Amino acid sequence: MPNCEIGNIAWYEDGNSISAGEPGIYHSYMASLATVLNSLDDRFDPIWMMGSGAFAFRTFVNETFCPSAMSIFDWKGILPEAVEQAGYQCRYISRMWDEKNLEKERREQAETAIIDSIDRGIGAVVWDVHDCEWGVIIGYDTDKKQYITLTNSGKRSNLPFQKLGKNGIDILSVAIPVERNDRSRTDIINKSLKAALAHGEGKEWTDRPKYQNGLAAYDLWSTLFERWGLIVQAGNEKNLPKDIPQFSTYYAGHCYSARCYARDYLRMISKENKALDPAIDSYTKVAELLKPVWDFFSLGNSPDLAVLQKFAQDIKQAGEMEKEGLDHIRAYLEEV
Repeated sequence: MPNCEIGNIAWYEDGNSISAGEPGIYHSYMASLATVLNSLDDRFDPIWMMGSGAFAFRTFVNETFCPSAMSIFDWKGILPEAVEQAGYQCRYISRMWDEKNLEKERREQAETAIIDSIDRGIGAVVWDVHDCEWGVIIGYDTDKKQYITLTNSGKRSNLPFQKLGKNGIDILSVAIPVERNDRSRTDIINKSLKAALAHGEGKEWTDRPKYQNGLAAYDLWSTLFERWGLIVQAGNEKNLPKDIPQFSTYYAGHCYSARCYARDYLRMISKENKALDPAIDSYTKVAELLKPVWDFFSLGNSPDLAVLQKFAQDIKQAGEMEKEGLDHIRAYLEEV
């Protein structure tokens, strides 16, 4: 057919999280995946998705607060795995910037897969449908040769077929949930906790040293606030990039949101094994320490020296508490 659009899909917002004063799902890949999965299953649980896919335990930081930190990881290893861990087989099509010889071939493969998926009523999670973030393709029009999309802000937009994978950032990434897989709940839980441990220990790839992930990311994040404080103390605030407060909101939203889901995921799975209770306590403290950072910047506030020093201390302490939580997870995994 020349055009088709999924009728029962809307951008997902976690009402329970937002009503509790938390950001909800902040990472645009996971928010996009939640949008698709929620349209497929009225029993969709954001806590399970964030925890099982291990995004609840991930932290990414760049040395200048660059928002690109949230996409500097092994896409082929992590993105389809998050779909699989949520309980669905995943069709994943990708092309990186250094694979220009595959650009036309992979774009055409993705076009065929997306159209087939839309015809079956399943949206596609796609990189850079707008503003260097993930979004969802929910329809297509072959006459106009364009996709109908939901951006990470929940707005409808259009994307020409020819711009798939070339909409500003020259990378193609398409993840499509297919049918349910046969992963057991126990296997999913153990895989997620092993991924949390690997990420925390820096064993998941990232582009260092400008970017840090896991526990090392907390040290860099804290250092950024310390440096900011030194600039303010010297009276040189005018030399700071004007978008630093905005990027601080972006960072706080990503990390605080994730740790709220980590806390809730551990509570969910601890019902099956109380040995995880100490980890719950640790991640609860991590979330409590990061909450003021989110609350402050989400209101558009500009920090003074005292606030910057306090946040640097809080973030460093949050990293220490997360290390404690990971130690508890490691002890748990050694027993199962």
